[in-house]
Order: sequence, then structure tokens, then C-alpha cells
Amino acid sequence: MIEVSVADTGPGLAPNVRASLFQPFVTTKSTGMGIGLSICRSIVEAHGGRLWADDNPDGGARFRFTLRRAEV
Repeated sequence: MIEVSVADTGPGLAPNVRASLFQPFVTTKSTGMGIGLSICRSIVEAHGGRLWADDNPDGGARFRFTLRRAEV
């Protein structure tokens, strides 16, 4: 497996947002459909990987996903 991590040092994820982050049609914005992370997780899982969010040790949030390593 390989792992990709994207992190920021902003305010992080509020607990109520974290609980529903990957559900379809959930958004923290005033407009938009809020389906991006749900679709991303479905695609990653369809390829045998995993997508999740956690706290960045330096503050903020971190999104990580794994995928199977390709045979060459």
C-alpha cells in the first residue's frame, strides 16, 4: 500500500463536522452540494484503499488515503 497525506495548520475539524464529513450532501458552506468527500471515499475504496481525516499534529486537519501499490 501507499499512503498520501494532505495537511493544513488551520483551525481543524469541529467534532460535529468530523462526525458526518464523508456523508453525501454534507457541507459547511452556504452553497454547494457537499458530495465531494463522499465520492472520493467511494473511489478510493473501490480501488482497495481507505480515506480518512484526523488531526494534524502541528495543528489543523489532515486527510489521508491509501491505495494498493501497482505491480511493475
